[in-house]
Amino acid sequence: MSAWHRVRETWSTADEEEVEFVVRDRSPDHGLTRLGRRIAARQLLERDASVEEIAELIGVTPRTVYRWQAERRRAAA
Repeated sequence: MSAWHRVRETWSTADEEEVEFVVRDRSPDHGLTRLGRRIAARQLLERDASVEEIAELIGVTPRTVYRWQAERRRAAA
């Protein structure tokens, strides 16, 4: 399996316990998978966390969180 394929696997997997730990305890985890980050961001947004706090907790930029919000709104429309 190539390196690209190994990285791509992280796009579709998420450790639910790690996501819950970040969301429940508001503890930073920059080791979340790509999917795990998106799930954690969505759950934190639902709990009224600020975009800046979410970005810091999951290891992305605030711009990424705003982009995910916009994508979600477009998909719901």
